[in-house]
Amino acid sequence: MTVDRQSVRPIVHSTRAIALLILVAALVGLGLRLPAIERRPLHQDESVQAVKTGELIDTGRYQYDPYEFHGPTLYFLTLPVAWMSGVESFAQSRPLTFRLVPLIFGLGVILLFAMIVDGLGWAAAGAAGLTAISPAMAFYSLYYVQEMLLVFFGFVVIATGWRYVRSPRLGWALLCGAGLGLMHATKETCVLAYVAMAVALILGRIWTRREGERSEPVSATGRLRIHVVLGLVVATATSIIFFSSFFTHARGPLDSILTYGHYLSRAGGQGTQSLHEHPWYYYLRMLAFAKYGPGPWWSEGLILALALIGVIGIVRKSGTDGMDLPLSRFMVIYTILITAMYSLIPYKTPWLMLSFLHGMILLAGIGLVVVARWIPAGVPRWVMALVLLGLGAQLAAQAWRSNMHKVFNVDTRNPYVYAHSTHGPARLADRIEALAQLHPDGRGMLVRIVSDDYWPLPFYLRRMERVGYWHSPQDLPPGPADAPVIITMPPHEEALASRLEGRYQVEFRGLRPEVLLVVYIDEELWKAYLKTVETVGGR
Repeated sequence: MTVDRQSVRPIVHSTRAIALLILVAALVGLGLRLPAIERRPLHQDESVQAVKTGELIDTGRYQYDPYEFHGPTLYFLTLPVAWMSGVESFAQSRPLTFRLVPLIFGLGVILLFAMIVDGLGWAAAGAAGLTAISPAMAFYSLYYVQEMLLVFFGFVVIATGWRYVRSPRLGWALLCGAGLGLMHATKETCVLAYVAMAVALILGRIWTRREGERSEPVSATGRLRIHVVLGLVVATATSIIFFSSFFTHARGPLDSILTYGHYLSRAGGQGTQSLHEHPWYYYLRMLAFAKYGPGPWWSEGLILALALIGVIGIVRKSGTDGMDLPLSRFMVIYTILITAMYSLIPYKTPWLMLSFLHGMILLAGIGLVVVARWIPAGVPRWVMALVLLGLGAQLAAQAWRSNMHKVFNVDTRNPYVYAHSTHGPARLADRIEALAQLHPDGRGMLVRIVSDDYWPLPFYLRRMERVGYWHSPQDLPPGPADAPVIITMPPHEEALASRLEGRYQVEFRGLRPEVLLVVYIDEELWKAYLKTVETVGGR
């Protein structure tokens, strides 16, 4: 495509207007997220993280596990939220307690675009708006896992690093170092971003030189080295503080390095994790177009298309006047590299794509401005605005549907729903709570769970005081296996039934799609419960 620069409309930057648009984008993002914060049941991965945080709330202790659960920032950064909301124990918590954390950082990602306004201009506002209405970003901003925190801290590193290049002050170097340390303390996959950032820095400088442009002067060599060293000291100290649980677990920092042997085998899809092996195009296909069965179609194709236009504009230096080209080139290389790395790793879950989707969205913001500047002067700008608003509306509608629709917020026809829990565990927990009120032991009533697949039940049964977990009937203590409530799975029914002496009412509950729970309720307790139901119904 050849663009006549004389016919291209200039776009005047207005920092105040752009900042206002970014704030509006954050409010739109809040509107697409906050009302749904407790509408969707917890995914089993969310419940695992919540239980881990619950242990920290209850005991004040945390030790990094190099084999599971990822880094400690998610847990420690939940504590202020819990304290401010009056939660003093895990039993008092609720989904809101935990999901507020990714929501805050998801909105923070939108607001961080304000840090690069003077480098990207209106593209920063466009990227903020696309982040707000991206279905994936909206959906996983309500997921209590580490991914949204990793995206936020990664953006902090990029934004503060760029600002340091523009204005080599120690404060920017220290903030950049803190971001690097927080990335490491959040999730092991930070190394992929580190590699992509380092390579993008090197290739970006080569690209700038080949274009015959002068690189931004950073600083005198001695001062630069001091700032880099101090930034790395802050990065290391930040990581050590979190992994050592604020200097109470000396082995944590060492384990944070040794863990990579385990995660290398997981990334290769070895063992039980092979269930999460997917082809290289898994993420790109999901973003481009997805439709399952009779459900609606889903697509973030607008973001992909605008990102491609942004890359073309950056490469050809067309429609990017007034933008910081070194920053734009860095984002092109960084996004391509990190997308390739995540795509080539066999182990995949949908929320992992947020790290490179963020880069795509930033490039898509540039693409919005490039498109606006490519439109000939004779075409009314309001026509383009209506088209883009219409396309953006379909993204926002998908974001609303993914979070707020009573069916698709947890239905497998939503591509972002991945082995998600049904509403069954929450409803089962309500039933058990009601039964406990009728039992002499109250919440001390014994509940036996005989299954090797039971998450998110530990979260939903957090108020019950005596819940035991066994992988199979053979693991139960010798003698009768009776209890007021027993939860198992169909493969264990026959072996478990031979260990029961009492009489039971049997119910079935869905744990996840195609995963069934069998619930045994003591017959006398069940009859007492039915009487309360009949009494309430009679009133």
